[in-house]
Amino acid sequence: MKKFINMLVRNWSGSPLKIIMTLGAVALGTGILILTSSAGLVLEEQITREMDSDGVIIYVANGEWDSSGDIEMIRPSELDSNAPSVVVSDIEEVEAAVPIAEARFDTITSEGSSWNLRSAIGTAPAYFDVFSLELVAGVPMSDEDFSSGFKKVWISSEMAELLYGSVEEAVGRWIQPPGEAMMRGGPGSRSREQNVVQQLQVTGVYRSPGEVSRRSYGIADLIYPYTALLSAGGNRQMMLDMAAGKFVLKARGRSVEKISASIRQALTSNYGDDISIVSWEGSTRGSSTYMEELRQSVNVFSVSLSLLGIVLLLTSSLGIFSIMVVEALNRRKDIALERALGASQQDVVKEFWLWSLMLSLTGALIGVVLAIILSGPVLSTLSPLVGEVSDQFSEAAGIRLMPVLKGVLLAVLFGGVLGLLPSLSAVKGNISETLREV
Repeated sequence: MKKFINMLVRNWSGSPLKIIMTLGAVALGTGILILTSSAGLVLEEQITREMDSDGVIIYVANGEWDSSGDIEMIRPSELDSNAPSVVVSDIEEVEAAVPIAEARFDTITSEGSSWNLRSAIGTAPAYFDVFSLELVAGVPMSDEDFSSGFKKVWISSEMAELLYGSVEEAVGRWIQPPGEAMMRGGPGSRSREQNVVQQLQVTGVYRSPGEVSRRSYGIADLIYPYTALLSAGGNRQMMLDMAAGKFVLKARGRSVEKISASIRQALTSNYGDDISIVSWEGSTRGSSTYMEELRQSVNVFSVSLSLLGIVLLLTSSLGIFSIMVVEALNRRKDIALERALGASQQDVVKEFWLWSLMLSLTGALIGVVLAIILSGPVLSTLSPLVGEVSDQFSEAAGIRLMPVLKGVLLAVLFGGVLGLLPSLSAVKGNISETLREV
């Protein structure tokens, strides 16, 4: 300990500015590494929370992939309306499954104004469970709504505010999808057009999902019982079976590949080995390139920030190398005397190494304090760079334990290695020649 104190006093009295700048550089490098690593970790957390926190979402269809990557549905369907229930009962990890029928319209009319839709889905009550959609106004879709084909609709809070100004004002309003016009009246009579699709009443409003979830899984802005738009007459059960050719489910605890294999096994066991089944993680129309691109972007962002922090920390640790070089040159006589009195090369190297570790650790701890103080404002400035999750990123901004441990460990490692190198050359050479030279 006495040697460390003497070394500290000697270096501080000889070049206090250099010691301060070295500690400041190590602290800055450590702080930046902690902040950049935390930023990458926070982004990964938010993306994972948006996409995977409620379980794995998988779409299933009775069809085959065509050459363009689209799904070619089998008609008539080899599945029936019980297929989603079969998957839920046969696979323990599947929590909910529901048939989906993509709407054939992308515009609606309400109170005399027409609006473009991003997406609309005909489905059943379990759709809200699959995507964990929270009702914020009105009442939920019931089994009776589905079985009776009531003319009702549920919309997102974002859509409610756009159309009616607020969530509360939306409930009870009427929405008109475009319908097929047909001519009424017999021969010789005056014909008139009649829209065969009735208006749908807004019965509930659900909280809009996060933009990442919406784009990844194709969550609809407008949801209605798909039985509401079934044509009158005809074989109702046959139409229900046809609509069950595509459904979506939520599962927990296993990978997409394992769940998909279980789905195929359950469906082939109930409907025969020859049925065509495709399953995927994505939106209603197929695998989501958005999800793949988003995950790749997150990885690139995280790795780039971490590399930047490591490079800055390594550069700042060169100050310790400089201090150790000067210390080794100034102490050549002392080192030679210590060795002449019996000190081994390892003892001298250990002394320098411990001194460099002390400097590195001191700078790293200062860097941790700086990172804690600056985490909020610094990470918040990065939020515009992360696109759809910028709001969540800004709210969750803060340092994480693993980046702190990583920053301190690398600071000590870099400082220890760079501080060790000058001592290796200082202990070499003939002791008597060194004493005569100095």
